Amino acid sequence: MKLTITTTGKAVARSGLLPETANQLLEYVSKNAVALVDLVGKCAEATDDSAEDFSFLMILAAYGSADYNGSTPRRFLTYQLATYILDGPYSRVSNLAATTDNSALNGATLAARWISGNIMRDLESVLDIRSGVLTGMFADAAGILRSLADAIYAATTPQPASNLPTSIVAATLPQMLQLVGPLRRLAHRLDVGLPEDVAWMSSVKDDDGAVLNRREMMQLRGALFVSPDHILDTGRFNQLRDALGTKPAFTVPLAQRLQKAVRSWRLSERERLLDNQLKRLPAECKPVLKEYYRTVGTDFERVLEAALECLGISIIAKDDGTRSSFPDLVTEVLNPNKTAIECKSKTVGDAVTFNDATDVLRKAGVNGLGSAFKVTVCQPYISPDVPRKLDLCTDLCVVNAEDLAEAMVRLKLGKITMDEFSGWLQRPGQALREMLPQQVFQKAATGA
Repeated sequence: MKLTITTTGKAVARSGLLPETANQLLEYVSKNAVALVDLVGKCAEATDDSAEDFSFLMILAAYGSADYNGSTPRRFLTYQLATYILDGPYSRVSNLAATTDNSALNGATLAARWISGNIMRDLESVLDIRSGVLTGMFADAAGILRSLADAIYAATTPQPASNLPTSIVAATLPQMLQLVGPLRRLAHRLDVGLPEDVAWMSSVKDDDGAVLNRREMMQLRGALFVSPDHILDTGRFNQLRDALGTKPAFTVPLAQRLQKAVRSWRLSERERLLDNQLKRLPAECKPVLKEYYRTVGTDFERVLEAALECLGISIIAKDDGTRSSFPDLVTEVLNPNKTAIECKSKTVGDAVTFNDATDVLRKAGVNGLGSAFKVTVCQPYISPDVPRKLDLCTDLCVVNAEDLAEAMVRLKLGKITMDEFSGWLQRPGQALREMLPQQVFQKAATGA
C-alpha cells in the first residue's frame, strides 16, 4: 500500500499537535464552519460580552481536544477548574460547544475574560489558580489554535479532494478559510491578553522595547484611545497624557514616546499592508499598486486615475490645467450627481491638514459641482485631528491612500461589489478599511 504525504498532513506534523487532536479540531470546524463564520461577523458588531463568543468556542474546542482528554493526553488542566461552571458565554452558544467538560468550560471562560482585558489578579481569585498556571494554560490554547489555523490553511490550498483528511467536508473549505485570520488573531490575543481593538498596541515598540504595559493599554482603551489616529491626534494630547496616569512627570514623556513609536509602527504596517495586497493581486496589477504607494503629487493623481479606470470607474473630467481650481478627478460611476475626487499628498511622516482635506469643497463649488459628493484621498495619511472636525460636513469623505487601496483590491478580486465600494466611499466622515463590507460572512451564512 502506497502512503501519500499530504499538504495538511505536513502542516499537522510541523504543528506538534497529536494527529487525533488535529483530526478532532478540523472535524469540529468543518462541521460548524458556516455557523462559526456567521458568529465571527456577529461578534465583530457586538458591543457587549457576546463579542467573545467565537473566541470562547474555539478555546473550548482546544481545551476539549485529545491533547487534554485523549488516550495519551499531553497537556492537563488544573484541578481547580473541575468545579461548578462559571458564568460566561456558554449559555449563549451551548449549541456549538465542542465539549461539556467542566474543566474545559471553566478554562475557556477564564481565557475569554483574559482576552477581554481582565487583570490577572482578578482571574487568580476566581478559582484560586496562580498566575503562572493561568499564563501557561492560555499559552497552550494559543499554540493549539495557531496550529489549527495553519492546518486549515494547508487544507484549503488547491489539491485533489482525495488528499483531504476524512474529517473535512470539501464543501465547507471556503468557509473554513475565512476562519484562518480570526484564529490567528485570537492566538495573538491569548498571548497578550487584550481585546481585539487594542491588541495592536502590544506590537508598538522602540529601541527600549515595548512602550506600554498591559495595564496602560487597557487604560487607553477605557479613555477611548483605540486606534493610531486617536493616539496621534494632537488636539487630544492632554487626554492621552491623563489616560496614562496621574503623574505628569511620568505620563508626558510616555505619551510623547508613544506617539513617536506609533508613527514608526504605522509606517511598518503600511509596508506590511502593501505586501499583503500584492500577494492577493494578479501579476498585471502589481506594478500599479507599487507605484500607487510610492508616488505623490501629480504622479499619484495619474496612478489613481489608472487604477480607477482599471476597475471600470471612468473619469469624465480632471484637472488638466485648462480650468481654474478644478478637482483632480470627476466620475459619475459612483454617484448619479457625480463624485469630485481631490488627491492630497505629503512626504512620508507628514499628514494632510484640515485645509488641504477640505479644499475639494471649494474647488467643486466654483466649478458647478456643488451637488457632487466630494472625496479627498490622503497620501499617506490624513492628520488625526481632521475627521472629528468634519462631523457636520455632509458631503465630504476623507480616506487614507492605503485604505482606498484595500477597497480597490477587494473590488478587483470580487470580494465587494461596485455598489458596496461606492457606499463605503460616499459616506460623510472618514472611510476606514475596517468599515468595508464583510460580504464573506453573508455568503457563508447562506451557504453560498
